[in-house]
Amino acid sequence: MSIYTDNWIEEHKDEMIETLQGALRIRTLEGTAEEGAPFGRPVKECLDMVLAKAQQLGLKTADLDGYCGTVDAGEGEEMLGILAHLDVVPEGTGWEHDPYGAEIADGKIYGRGSLDDKGPAIASIFALKAVLASGASFRRKVRIILGCNEETNMGCIDHYKKVERIPDLSFSPDGEYPLTNSEKSILHCTYKASFRSSITMNVGEAANVVPGEASCTFESGWQNKELAVKGRIAHASLPWEGENALQKLFLALRKEDLYGMDRVAVDTLCDAFKMEYYGESLGLDKEDGSGRLTLNVGVIRWDHEGFEMILDLRCPVSLPECYIRERIELALAATGGKIVSWKYKPGYSIPDDSEIVTKLLKVYKDRSGQEDAKPKRIGGGTYSRELPNAVSFGPEGYMCGASCHVANEFMSIDQLVMNAKMIADAIIALACE
Repeated sequence: MSIYTDNWIEEHKDEMIETLQGALRIRTLEGTAEEGAPFGRPVKECLDMVLAKAQQLGLKTADLDGYCGTVDAGEGEEMLGILAHLDVVPEGTGWEHDPYGAEIADGKIYGRGSLDDKGPAIASIFALKAVLASGASFRRKVRIILGCNEETNMGCIDHYKKVERIPDLSFSPDGEYPLTNSEKSILHCTYKASFRSSITMNVGEAANVVPGEASCTFESGWQNKELAVKGRIAHASLPWEGENALQKLFLALRKEDLYGMDRVAVDTLCDAFKMEYYGESLGLDKEDGSGRLTLNVGVIRWDHEGFEMILDLRCPVSLPECYIRERIELALAATGGKIVSWKYKPGYSIPDDSEIVTKLLKVYKDRSGQEDAKPKRIGGGTYSRELPNAVSFGPEGYMCGASCHVANEFMSIDQLVMNAKMIADAIIALACE
C-alpha cells in the first residue's frame, strides 16, 4: 500500500465521482453502427468523454476506430493491461432510481453500469494517475483498455487484438475480489421452431439476464386470453439469485387449453426447463473444478409463425461442446425446430502460482486484511478469457452487495474509492516493484 497514492485518490475523490456520474448519464447500450462509432453514437460519446478526462489528467490516450480506447502511462519492454468496459446491459425493470440519472443516495451512486463496469473503469484511470503522480518508477508499461461492447460479443477486444500490442499480463476490474483465475465456458444458443401458432410473446432483453417479467396473448378455448407473470432479474451466471419469469410463463401456459403445435411446444418447453437452474431435465447438470453448469432461458420472440429463443449456458470447461448441443436438440426435438446460432466461448484457467495471481492476491490481503482469501472460479464472462495470462480483479460484492445486471445497480462511494486504491496497489505490484 502507498500512502501517497491513497492520499492523491482521497484528494481527487469528488472529481472521480463527477466523472463516473457523467459516464452513467449516457445510455451505452450497443446501437446502430455509424462511421467511427461501430457500436452506436451513445457508446462513442461515452468513450470520447472518458478519454478526454484521462487526457486532462495527463495520461496518454488513443481511440482505436471507436471500437475501444487506450489510456497509457509508464515505460518498459513488457506491458500490463487493465481491461475495463463502458457498455452496459439493458436496464430492465424494477428500478427505484433513474437507471441513467447517476443519483447519489445514502452514499451510493445508482445507475446501470455503476458497478459493471463504468465505476471500475473510472477508478482504474484515477488509480493510474495516482501512481504516475507518486513518482514511482515503471518497469512495465501500463495500458488501460476501455472496451465498448463487452456485454454482447466483445468485438471491441477482437479489434484491439488486430491493431494493437497484446499485453504480457492483464487483469480486468470486472469481477469479485480477491480475484478470479478460472471462468466457465459461455454458450449462447439460438433455437428456432417454425409452425402455425396463436401465441404472441416478446420476453427478455439480453440472454445473460434472467427475465424479471413475462407476458403473452394466445387462443384458449377459442377465446383470446392474456397471461402475465413476474419474477426477479439476476445475472445469468447466478440464475438462482433471480426467478425466471419466462420459465414461469411456460408453466402457466401449460394449464391453458392450447391446440396443435402450441400444445406440443409449450409442453416441450415446460418439460425441458421447468424452474430449474442447472439444465437437469436436459441431462446437462454437470460439474468439474471450474464449477457447475447453469442454464438461463433469457430471450424469446413468439408470433404466428413460431418462436425463436436464446439460451445462456455457463459450462464446466471439461464438458464437450458436442454433448451440450446433442442434449439441447434432443430435449426440444418435438417442436420440429433447429439451432440457428451457436456462440461458444471456451473458459480458461490461470495457475494459482503464476505471478499475476500471487501478486494480486497479496495486494488484496494487504489492503483487506483477509489472510485466508483464495482465488475464485466463476461462471461470469469477462475480458480475462480474451487475452493470455489474464485474470479478473474487481469489486463486485466487496464492501456492499453485488448488483450488476439487476435493478438499482449501484457502487457505493466508499467502494469506488477503495477500488481505486486497490487498483493503484495492483499497478505498483505488477508494473513498478
